[in-house]
Amino acid sequence: MSQKSGDVEIKSVSKRFGPTLAIDDIDLFIPDGAYCCLIGPSGCGKTTILRMIAGHEETTEGHILIGGRPVEGLVPSERGTAMMFQSYALFPHLSVADNVSFSLKMKRVGKAQRREQAMEILTRVQMEHLADRVPAQLSGGQQQRVALARALITDPKVLLLDEPLSALDEFLRLQMREELRRLQADIGITFIHVTHTQPEALALADLIVVMDQGRIDQEGEARVIYDSPATPYVAQFMGGWNVFDGEVKDIANGTAEVENAAGERFAVDGKNVGGTDFGVGQSVAFSVRRDKVGMARANGLDEGQTLPNCLVGEVRAIEYQGTWVKVTMVRKNGSQLVAALDEVDYFADPMKMGDTIKAEWAAKDVHMLKTTASADARSMGGGG
Repeated sequence: MSQKSGDVEIKSVSKRFGPTLAIDDIDLFIPDGAYCCLIGPSGCGKTTILRMIAGHEETTEGHILIGGRPVEGLVPSERGTAMMFQSYALFPHLSVADNVSFSLKMKRVGKAQRREQAMEILTRVQMEHLADRVPAQLSGGQQQRVALARALITDPKVLLLDEPLSALDEFLRLQMREELRRLQADIGITFIHVTHTQPEALALADLIVVMDQGRIDQEGEARVIYDSPATPYVAQFMGGWNVFDGEVKDIANGTAEVENAAGERFAVDGKNVGGTDFGVGQSVAFSVRRDKVGMARANGLDEGQTLPNCLVGEVRAIEYQGTWVKVTMVRKNGSQLVAALDEVDYFADPMKMGDTIKAEWAAKDVHMLKTTASADARSMGGGG
């Protein structure tokens, strides 16, 4: 086991609040110096994990180690962590410099030394010129930088961030995203960042941990999580994929034929099956990336026809995204399929709401998924 100072290891950890199981026997290793994002919907347990690492909640079962040292029973100040709260929690009557240096004052550090250290940290977050203002005189983004500086002045081994960008407008969110990544690379300590925003996690993290219902569905590098989701839940939650299920009807010439409950047929390239338990009669889940789906006018096709990897429906929504256009198609069974179409291709023959269209993709672009208890609890059979 690594003994680096900023390693965080979560071993067989569960957390109960009365009869409610919030965290269900998870294991996770976050290496020293990593930028880790915990992502999932509200109530999935990601903030509970953050609070247990910080010492604001105790585990019900299992152990948490920081730098190879168990931290059960240690108060937050003894763990080598600092937490940046979503609300910022700045003292309204104190100046920026005094807010940042407050923890040093509690340690009885002299006034001149406190000021010197505060100014050094404020310079790192580009706030030194506002050191003598009070929080009410700052914008939301500036208040966030002060909260970040206040956390960093404690010289933590691990910085914990609880949805730090959620209160900012889109422009500031993108700006602070860049600042957080730059600071983390500059300081070199472990960042553990809770978010429910997929682009935020993909942009920031070395390690993404996707959570659902108190468990980890998948963990890995950003590109792996996005390009190779392991389960239907991860594919749907991280976005960019249409998810389907069905039963294998035939396997011939390296291609499997799958049929769903609506009688729709799909072709799957055998090369994409990998280690999936795959045979005739097997129930399977699979996905297709939105940018691999083509859409065009149906030209006489209707939903009663069953061409492999060809679905017919009506245009439900059209969203122009600059270099691409998001088109949502709805089928008679109510399920949706989404395509990300190149803007040049789309505007060569633009669609209208209510148009009957077809969506098609190649067998080689089908990605197989593993089913899990959490995934089975969710409905599949359509795009997301």
